[in-house]
Amino acid sequence: MSKLVTFNTQALLLIEKSNTKSLDDFSRPRNEMATASEICGCYRKVILKMKSPAKPTARELRQKRRGHIFEIDQAERFEVMGFREVSPEEFPDASGPCFTRQLVVEHPDHPIGAHLDFAIKHKDGSLHIIECKTTDGIPTEPYGNWIGQLHIQLGLLAVSFPGIEIRGSILAADLSKGEEQEFNSFTPDMTLFGFYVEKGLELIEAKAGRIPAESMPGILCGYCPYRGGCPSHNDQQIPIEVECRVTEYEKLDRKKKDLEKRIEPMKNELIEFFGGSFHGVTEDGIAVATTMIAASDYVDSKKVKKEYPLVYQSCKKGKAGYTKLEIKKLPPAPLAKAA
Repeated sequence: MSKLVTFNTQALLLIEKSNTKSLDDFSRPRNEMATASEICGCYRKVILKMKSPAKPTARELRQKRRGHIFEIDQAERFEVMGFREVSPEEFPDASGPCFTRQLVVEHPDHPIGAHLDFAIKHKDGSLHIIECKTTDGIPTEPYGNWIGQLHIQLGLLAVSFPGIEIRGSILAADLSKGEEQEFNSFTPDMTLFGFYVEKGLELIEAKAGRIPAESMPGILCGYCPYRGGCPSHNDQQIPIEVECRVTEYEKLDRKKKDLEKRIEPMKNELIEFFGGSFHGVTEDGIAVATTMIAASDYVDSKKVKKEYPLVYQSCKKGKAGYTKLEIKKLPPAPLAKAA
């Protein structure tokens, strides 16, 4: 690792340490609290992280920094559109349009709380909260834990600001592609919120060691530092969230293969029409170009191996292993014959 990369990683560790201090500003210690992100995650991971915190990798630090930078950018966009930023302490009494970051909301009767990425107050006094997510590829529908986290935040805000109109949305961004997608139209659902409160109380019992911590497998298990020994990965049961991803992948893979079958003959027809050297643009603004690629030599490895085995052995290089993924729809099971 280069000196500059090492330097930057150490800097990110210090930034992470500074940023996570604000996550402990609840009225109770974190080991006595259940937060929105914890309630919608894996309880086993929460407990193990509390007892044996894993040092974040350089990649995880850069990913977290990416999310923090996105929130800074979003704040600038609110300001340029006429929303002034106020501190979390000023927000309850401030007049709209305004916004604040990392507003702490807690349940008045239970040790359950959340940090809101953005809380917005409009001119008419209505409130809107935004949960920001940075991803590699934006899903067609928000993940279940994203929705659950937002519903807990909406419920806590409704308890803190009774009688006020409240809405919420999830803003997902793929920064590498420059794409954003808002999942909106969420409002407080106090029945659903009550369910999550009960789940939060279970987590607090698990934190205290009075009940076992339940493992909750999901699409992010592959990134969990505590996956080793997890009981949910011993029986190889596929959680619903992952099943949905498998189904989506299988459908897209079939479409890709069908498209490849259609594209190849179409490609040959177009080459025959345009010839080996052509540059043009259609009326719809689609550029078309054909270019002749010169013939090149290649080595027949099978022949070399057979006729010159010593040369083949001396030139042979190892190839790194990789994980192969195969997903295909199985044919329906045959019907049982009538007795």
